[in-house]
Amino acid sequence: MNDITKRFLEVYNYLKDRNMVSNPKKFAEELNISTSLFTEICKQRTNAGITPIQNLLKRYSDIDANWMITGEGSMLKISTQNAELNTNIDYKELAQARLEIIELKNEKIEYLTEKLKKLENPE
Repeated sequence: MNDITKRFLEVYNYLKDRNMVSNPKKFAEELNISTSLFTEICKQRTNAGITPIQNLLKRYSDIDANWMITGEGSMLKISTQNAELNTNIDYKELAQARLEIIELKNEKIEYLTEKLKKLENPE
């Protein structure tokens, strides 16, 4: 495994530790690479090529490209070392997902209320 691949995995672990990446599949999708390629990189069977590295740097703009390629400097750009990475959160999508959860809970409450009524007043 080359040094660039080690740094690539260091970034992945950094993102994972901060819950900015939910799972390897999602991370691979964000970088527009196959899950199997990412698995091979994680298992140190292959090196991270230019495509995963380039897509990582585009997706996470706070990662220092110079550090990624040369290992010089720090992982985060100087201006963002004290701030979290820009995660490009889609708040509309997040709100929709939470709305769906609320609707499912309301349906469950309605179902359980009906069931309780039947148990209290058997016909």
